[in-house]
Amino acid sequence: MNYALVPATKHDLTSCPAISEEAKLLRIRAEQLLADYYKPLSTRWANPAIRFCDLKDEWERDTAILSSITEIAMHPAYQQIIGLGPVAVPLILYEMSKRPNHWFWALKSITGENPVPPSARGNIQEMTNAWLNWGREQRYLP
Repeated sequence: MNYALVPATKHDLTSCPAISEEAKLLRIRAEQLLADYYKPLSTRWANPAIRFCDLKDEWERDTAILSSITEIAMHPAYQQIIGLGPVAVPLILYEMSKRPNHWFWALKSITGENPVPPSARGNIQEMTNAWLNWGREQRYLP
């Protein structure tokens, strides 16, 4: 069922005393979510942050069981994130600050930098810390 085409109810729920304020707010939010859900993907992807999140979710879902870094980095969604260019850098760094993951290839591809010292290579936490420190120095992160 396409909820975007379902007409609103004929009753104005905002003036109904039997419905709690929380229920009214939930309904308004649900309607906003449905309206956003049914927007064409091209409209959603006009916002780089939304596009990044969609691609990140796809990449994480599809590569969760992979062990090959090359396969992980060559995933089409990961490559599209790289294709976002510099706009993706703060989004990647923020994501890394929440949960370390294999973002190093993308960051190096986009920025041309590699702040990871040779002694930290292979250690995801140390590599993440090096990139997060670099992000702060470059003012991508607070």
